[in-house]
Amino acid sequence: MLEGFYQADTVLETERLLLRPMQEEDRSALFRNINNDREVLRYYLDRYLEKEEDLDLKPLIEWCQKAKRYCFAIVRKDSGEVIGMMNQCSGPDKYFRNVEVGYAIGRKYWDQGYVSEALPVFIDLLFRKGIHKVTASAMKENAASIRVMQKSGMTYECTKKEEVFYRDRYWDLEVFSVINDVSRETSH
Repeated sequence: MLEGFYQADTVLETERLLLRPMQEEDRSALFRNINNDREVLRYYLDRYLEKEEDLDLKPLIEWCQKAKRYCFAIVRKDSGEVIGMMNQCSGPDKYFRNVEVGYAIGRKYWDQGYVSEALPVFIDLLFRKGIHKVTASAMKENAASIRVMQKSGMTYECTKKEEVFYRDRYWDLEVFSVINDVSRETSH
């Protein structure tokens, strides 16, 4: 782990959004926007839930804190509503100074540029913390997520064939990445 990499109280801000640490109180909004919407879960790897009580954020929050990984609620500044989540899926170490990120947003907020607004500030935070490379992936059929990665400055890296088994089939993943040019310059 990089020295000083993780700070539990980190909050990021964009013109319309706050990315703040996820809290157990976000359960209702995340249930409504993600886990209780089959269309959102079409490409986002999580389980469909019928009842809000079945969504327990506490283990995720505790695991992220223990593993020192960022897990943000995406919050609209104008209404204070939690509309989605963005998280760090992997952690850096002594040899691999790259991380993977993931995100999901409620369907009623699709095509409004929220994730395209949030992802670059998250990438910037990771770069400022010493990360050299940030990756993200999406199922090949998920054109909207691929556009988000491209708008955020990420470039296509590869296709991982039949990488994930989800909803009773194998899916190809399109992997995108962006390299921190500043860290490349200072590592030589």
